[in-house]
Amino acid sequence: MPDEQKPTGNGNRSAPNQPRNLPDFDICRAKESGFGAYCDCLVSFPFECKHALHFGSGVLCLHPQRREIVARTKPL
Repeated sequence: MPDEQKPTGNGNRSAPNQPRNLPDFDICRAKESGFGAYCDCLVSFPFECKHALHFGSGVLCLHPQRREIVARTKPL
C-alpha cells in the first residue's frame, strides 16, 4: 500500500496524508461542466472541501468564487 494513502474503516482508501485545508486557491482547479452554472472540481481527493458536491462519478464545485477558479485554471 502506498505511503500517501491509508485505509479507512470501511476498506476504502482515504485522502492523502498531506495536511490540506480546502478550499485553497493555491490548489483549487475547476472547469465548466457544460450544464447550467455548475463547474467540475479538478482537485484530487476533494473530500474535505465544504464546497464539493459529489455527483455521479464526479465532483461539482459550488464555491461562491468558482468562476474565478475556472478562469485561473484555464491558462494552466
